Amino acid sequence: MDNAIVVTLIRHLPTQANRDKKYIGWTDESILAGLKTKKIACETNEIIGSDLIRCKQTAAQLFSGVPYTDNANFRECSFGDWENKTYNDLKEEASYRKWLDNPLQLAPPNGESMQTMENRVLQAFLEAFEKLEEPVIITHGGPIRFLLTKFASVEKNFWDWEVPHGSMFTMYWADKKAVLEGTRCTSFSVEHLMENERM
Repeated sequence: MDNAIVVTLIRHLPTQANRDKKYIGWTDESILAGLKTKKIACETNEIIGSDLIRCKQTAAQLFSGVPYTDNANFRECSFGDWENKTYNDLKEEASYRKWLDNPLQLAPPNGESMQTMENRVLQAFLEAFEKLEEPVIITHGGPIRFLLTKFASVEKNFWDWEVPHGSMFTMYWADKKAVLEGTRCTSFSVEHLMENERM
């Protein structure tokens, strides 16, 4: 596997709104203070990820001093008018209940559908390969679930993937061509980077 292609996907560390179980797609909120993380064996000269502050702060904590290139296409799905609201805030709204049944095609008011999010994330993912041989990408739960659903060697539905904050998924392919052709990886591993809890 000397010539194997390796991609690392990391979900940002948690924020207060994450703790409160709120939808914060494009809301730009900082990570919680005082989070302890493990040392990472993964070495890289550059990180690529979402332009939102929680991803940049996660990169700074995990990879101190490594340059970070942001790309808004790696953002979480935009929840529009539902940003900063919880399930309990929204459960009586008919449009919310319809969205829960079909989030791929339907969009929150002034937000975007999951399909729209997936299209831009895939574009950003392939662009990352043009820039870096073995990208390390720091992004959000939705984009990571999508990329695992599309590329992981184990087939699961989008919502069946457990992607806690501070989790790192490492995927392996035989060569770059396999990635660009949309082939599933040959294997992957997951590591939890937070010392004190899983979220």
